[in-house]
Amino acid sequence: MAEAFDRWLPYIQPIAEALIDLADISKGQSILDVASGTGEPSLTLARRYGKKGISIIGVDGAEAMVVRANQKAEVEALTCLEFRQMKAEALDFENAQFDRVISRFGVMLFDDPLLGVSEMRRVLRHGGKMVIAIWSEFYKIPSLYLIWDVLMKAMPEDKQPFTPRIGGLGAEGVLDTLLEEAGFEEDHFEIKPFILTYRYDDFESYWEISTSAGMLKEPLDSLSAEVQADLKKKVEKLTLPYFENGEIVFHNEAILASCVK
Repeated sequence: MAEAFDRWLPYIQPIAEALIDLADISKGQSILDVASGTGEPSLTLARRYGKKGISIIGVDGAEAMVVRANQKAEVEALTCLEFRQMKAEALDFENAQFDRVISRFGVMLFDDPLLGVSEMRRVLRHGGKMVIAIWSEFYKIPSLYLIWDVLMKAMPEDKQPFTPRIGGLGAEGVLDTLLEEAGFEEDHFEIKPFILTYRYDDFESYWEISTSAGMLKEPLDSLSAEVQADLKKKVEKLTLPYFENGEIVFHNEAILASCVK
């Protein structure tokens, strides 16, 4: 997944930009990026604010992601940041160590979201800000749900995988409750939707990037070549309503939260 993950970066970069804007970065601040993947939004932060004395630590539970992120930082000689392998549920930092904590599309994938967010709040300084992005409910992410729905209908019921956790915190009120249980006061956080628009030149590019890695690949690979080909044809027909000016366009819903400790 680490090798393929960077292909998604152009699609989700707008959410990184939105998080950076929400974070309201100032000179000399210390920033923690939780579930930093192959380096974003830490790398963008370092390029933009590195000469203003900020320091950034990115953490991710997957070793391969951390290795890739550090390689990128080294190539660009970005000395204000580093990446470490670390789970969100066990952050190896002192209490109140960071001015800002950021997480892009990580919280809903934590093994224990409540513990992870509680840890993120613990390492945040009083008056500091945590900004996170999660996906909305799964069906509101049509670029993925379209294929998933057809795929599940093609698989035997006893072999269908669990519904992906990607939309597990997206239902109304779920994130609010999580933030309150983690210790944030209700009047100290704001939650709002954010639309991420994915554009593909044609169906083949959409299919290839969506199924070459991630949650769709394994269940798809479990089917015969004949069933896969039939499934692909069904999905292609279903994409017809999503064509706009010669492109396939999906409007996926994410959720942004800004929290002050």
